[in-house]
Amino acid sequence: MQAATLYSEVCMALMRIGTRMATGFDQHFAQAGLTQAQFRLLLAAWSEGGAEGASPSHLADYLLIERATVSVLSQNLVKRGWLSRHPGSDRRSYKLAVTAAGGRVLQNAVPTALALAEQTLEGLTPKQLQSVLQTLQLIEGRMRTLKEEREADK
Repeated sequence: MQAATLYSEVCMALMRIGTRMATGFDQHFAQAGLTQAQFRLLLAAWSEGGAEGASPSHLADYLLIERATVSVLSQNLVKRGWLSRHPGSDRRSYKLAVTAAGGRVLQNAVPTALALAEQTLEGLTPKQLQSVLQTLQLIEGRMRTLKEEREADK
């Protein structure tokens, strides 16, 4: 198989898997009034920001999404009392931190996320899972490098 065809097939497979996983998470989180994108933002704010919070730019970089997407997602989470805004290093910046209510939402959502992950990956051996993880980390690293290169060209 030619490299271009292989690149295309791998990318299509990743897009199909990503879309299906996002849809499955959305369906399971719907009863809590949460989307998978909101769940990922809450989880990132908790893991990356702790009690102090994290800047929207940092969260966007961590999640590989646009800063504007973090703003849109966080608006609803702030309104619901699951995230709070704290002053940043200057007057124009702020940090997002998970509130106690947001922590309870995460506490309730994490078991569902873990169960879905287990259902999705069941049947793969630990060695296969480690290989998939290493490959995905390489892909993520490449995506980060490409993003940095595009930003440097602006």
